[in-house]
Amino acid sequence: MFKNYTFLYLSICLLSISQPSFAQQKTINFSGLEATVNEELKATNIPGAAVAVVIGDRVVFAKGFGVSDIETGTPVNPDTLFRIASTTKMLTAAAAVALAQQGKLELNAPIGKYLPLSPKLASVTMNQLLSHTAGIRDGASFNGPHDDSALANFVRSWADDYLVAEPGEIFSYSNLGYVLAARVLEEVIGKPFADVMNDVLFRPLGMRRTTLRPIMAMTYPLAQGHDILSGQTNPTIVRPFADDSRYWANGGVFTSVLDFARFAIAIVNRGKIEGQQALSPTVIAKLSTPYVDTPGGNADERPRYAYGLNVRDYRGVRVLQHGGLRVGFGSLVRMVPEYHFAVIVLTNKSNGLLLKTLEKATELAVPLQPKTTSPPREPIAMSEAEMRSYVGIYQNAPDYLRLELVVKDGRLFLRQSGQSEMSQVVKVGDKIFNAAGQEFLLIQGTGKAKYMHLAAHALRKM
Repeated sequence: MFKNYTFLYLSICLLSISQPSFAQQKTINFSGLEATVNEELKATNIPGAAVAVVIGDRVVFAKGFGVSDIETGTPVNPDTLFRIASTTKMLTAAAAVALAQQGKLELNAPIGKYLPLSPKLASVTMNQLLSHTAGIRDGASFNGPHDDSALANFVRSWADDYLVAEPGEIFSYSNLGYVLAARVLEEVIGKPFADVMNDVLFRPLGMRRTTLRPIMAMTYPLAQGHDILSGQTNPTIVRPFADDSRYWANGGVFTSVLDFARFAIAIVNRGKIEGQQALSPTVIAKLSTPYVDTPGGNADERPRYAYGLNVRDYRGVRVLQHGGLRVGFGSLVRMVPEYHFAVIVLTNKSNGLLLKTLEKATELAVPLQPKTTSPPREPIAMSEAEMRSYVGIYQNAPDYLRLELVVKDGRLFLRQSGQSEMSQVVKVGDKIFNAAGQEFLLIQGTGKAKYMHLAAHALRKM
């Protein structure tokens, strides 16, 4: 069976706040939420979590569950710092938009205006980087350098082969796109990226303990990252602590649910916190405006991407959300501006997502429509000629996002390029296919497939 790539991505309009929200008009009993968290922690073997719920302009629920460190047994509390992985992206994007609002950055200007880069890379814009439409391939690293200079040195080595698609051509989730955006912010401000984030976003929002630097995070109550090693059943602490400063912009923020709640309050209240305008309403609007449709997913939910935020029409409401997975940690954030609601869920285990907790908190505070179930997709017959038109190698990142479609015995199969193990491909819709439970799209070029779109990544046919 081919490698499941869903871990690479979680697809997981601001209105007037003059009217009280649905949740503000009723008393919420959070005992059911607490029970859900505890049950889900046990079911997923996650050592600890912190959960916060925002309604209106304040935190109405914040609690730690389990332990921050299985060796010491230290309890999690709402001030405990977690690394939030890709949920970082909305914060990086917010800083970029805030700088643009201050006139220090043009979101639609070629970034070659700010950085010396190879010709095609120089032509992309911050708008494209933040919305994952720059065409830059994906990449990830959890162990590497820790110094501020590493980001500039890394980007300096890039060439046009970092592009898998023409800028603006297609949505393709890219951690490296946010790496490049961070380098632009450094150049514009003349400070290391971690300092830019502190000056432009964390300090103005009062996120006093939020940081990108591990040596700062460790001076506060800090959750250790945990993982379950091969052959084991219980989580152990990840050693050494996974860190690579080149990738801080796409997944490196340390924060607590109480600190992050301040950002969420600003999002659902048009930039205001405690009666003060911490961020411009224009910044909030630009940050949360959808810029591109994301291929695949539930068509009824109209999945789109803003800046560091997935936008969905979910059970009758418009939600902004993102999740994050990295070595040792997982995170989920959902915000519903129409009802001035947000929920933040942070965990300390690799791939640790409390999806039922996210859902329970939303159901308690937002008037969602009943759940609906889509009928299963029926297989659609493919001719031999059609199958052969899809055959080829599709690549995003040469080291791990490289797949191959082959025809054997009159059937279409998907496999990791260069490997023998295969999964049969079934056509289930117009350009929609399924292999071992993983749906993907084949997007046409001139008469033939040009891209495979899988788990939010565009893989170009080589």
